[in-house]
Amino acid sequence: MKRFLFVTSVVALGLIMGSCNDLKKMAANADDINYSVNPKVLEVHNGQVAVNITGNFPEKYFRKKVSATLTPTLVWDGGEKALTPIYVQGEKVSGNGQVIKYKPGGAFSYNDKFDYSPEMRRSKLVLKITAVKGTKEAEFDPEDIAEGIVATPELVKMTAGKSSNAASNFKKDNTASKIAAINYDKNKADIKSSETKKSEIAEMQKYIKESKDNDRVRFDGVELKSYASPEGTQDINKKVSNDRSNSASKFAKNEFKGVNGADGNNFFKTLVTEEDWEGFKTAVQNSNLADKDMIIRVINMNSDPDKREEEIRNMKSTFDELEKEVLPSLRRSEIVINVTNIGKTDEEIAKQYKEDASKLSFTEIMHYGEITEDANKRVEIYTKATELFPEEWSAYNNLGAALYETKDYQAAKVALEKAKSKSNGNATVLNNMGNVALSEGNVEEAESNYASATGVSEASAGQGAIAIKKGQYANASNFYGDDCSFNAGLAKCLNKENEAAMTALNCGDEKDDAMNFYLKAVVSARKADNEGVFNNLRTACQKDSSLKDFAAKDVEFINLFENDTFKSIVK
Repeated sequence: MKRFLFVTSVVALGLIMGSCNDLKKMAANADDINYSVNPKVLEVHNGQVAVNITGNFPEKYFRKKVSATLTPTLVWDGGEKALTPIYVQGEKVSGNGQVIKYKPGGAFSYNDKFDYSPEMRRSKLVLKITAVKGTKEAEFDPEDIAEGIVATPELVKMTAGKSSNAASNFKKDNTASKIAAINYDKNKADIKSSETKKSEIAEMQKYIKESKDNDRVRFDGVELKSYASPEGTQDINKKVSNDRSNSASKFAKNEFKGVNGADGNNFFKTLVTEEDWEGFKTAVQNSNLADKDMIIRVINMNSDPDKREEEIRNMKSTFDELEKEVLPSLRRSEIVINVTNIGKTDEEIAKQYKEDASKLSFTEIMHYGEITEDANKRVEIYTKATELFPEEWSAYNNLGAALYETKDYQAAKVALEKAKSKSNGNATVLNNMGNVALSEGNVEEAESNYASATGVSEASAGQGAIAIKKGQYANASNFYGDDCSFNAGLAKCLNKENEAAMTALNCGDEKDDAMNFYLKAVVSARKADNEGVFNNLRTACQKDSSLKDFAAKDVEFINLFENDTFKSIVK
């Protein structure tokens, strides 16, 4: 009996010792396990980091009765994050883990994803292994399998949408025409006194009198257009139309006595229409004549004037109506006064705004906002525009755009909501609302607004930023096209268009910003251009010293972490 107990104890001890030996050997030879992480340096895309690990256990390594838990763990200064474990087991273990055979060895593949946070930039991915055989357990030394996370996509500026302003449509000088007509009796060319007293002639005379000494009005010339109605012989119509031209010219020249430039050779221009068939056709179309369609057909079917008149005269009752209702208005001369209304210069508008903005027209005050570079001043100007012209949606739109540029997003939103309601959802307004939504982190609303901003080229900037955030770098690059901006350069960089990235970063309004130089250093690192890294990073850190620590933890520069020049820049 004692011998039996002794043998049993020896066997049990042997089993325990065997378990310990298996685990110790596996732990001691853990370096024989090959790991491959793709990509070698982890990357954040669309706010997440994907992890792909391939592992290979060598032959005669993984003991038949051992099971192991492999836990990829991201470790950084001040924290760590354990990912989904990997379960593997020897061929004589009952369980759900992946079986690794002893003699040939075996491989495993692992994929996981986790949410990124900024403190993870300077981190390392380690593999923690716990092996079990029976009741014994062993923890292997953690294995470093990847270092850091490339977080360059997180540099995207989500408040860098492009504002779309409603155009003022301001023109400093505007041309205009004033028209007055003189009517004549049939086959006559003399101007009756009753014609000179009618309202349109009186208004013309008043306009000439008030304008000739007005520095804001320039007379460019007068066109004298004289006509004969189409009935009658061509010879008579030719004579009477020319006589009417002479009488109208004499009358007009008398009215323009004393007007600067009126004595010039080309100030008065005459145009004579001997038979006004086009005017006749238009007058018939606009009349209430019962046979007007038939008359139009006669005109269209006959190119010969005499044939036209003959057929129309054959329509006796109709011709009588024409003689009464249509033809008298065609026996006329038109005096067309062409002028240029000279508007305020930019300096005059600015002065008037300061003195009394209420005396500016809507287009003038909107133009003043247009030519003002300072965003805060534009806020003031467009606020005044909304006060003076509260029904104009474009004033609220441009106010919202200016407020967005000053980063007063809540006030911008209020102004743009008013612009939207007054414009029935104008595309220009919707782009600006997309910018505000994006600044608030409401990506879905921003996308919807940009998509509805049909024809507004500025919307592509916001769409590009969203595409970067989503990890859609080719789309982002297309949205930005040849744009010159930080985000455009970032999109090109992330889409592996390094030269295009440099071009975008070198040509925009942001080209002298610290972050612009920082991104140029990143692009240089991707090109293995160390001098480019040093020059651009040095400038970036001189402009913003906080970028020293940022760069020291940026694994875009991992190959230079031990470089003395790099260390001197970021210290």
